[in-house]
Amino acid sequence: MRGGLASALALAGILALGGCATTDPWGDARIESEVKARLVAEKDVNLTRLGVVSRKSVVYLSGRVESPAERERAQQLAAGVAGVQRVVNAVDVRGPDGTPR
Repeated sequence: MRGGLASALALAGILALGGCATTDPWGDARIESEVKARLVAEKDVNLTRLGVVSRKSVVYLSGRVESPAERERAQQLAAGVAGVQRVVNAVDVRGPDGTPR
């Protein structure tokens, strides 16, 4: 009986570790860092003030830009990062005076 219990516990441990092997616990941190780096590196527009959060490989963008083209560029940059499954773009488009565009 003792050998059976040890085998069952070993099997349960292997199954538990196997289930975790398919997910990367640092994946969201890596995705956030890469998206932020791409936003900072963008030379045509200033996207450095945008907020970036990644949860379960879904990137959430927030903040404010001055044109729809800037909003779209931020989404393209985020979507281009390896591992990103979806981008939720909550970036607001407003002019320099704060009025909606």
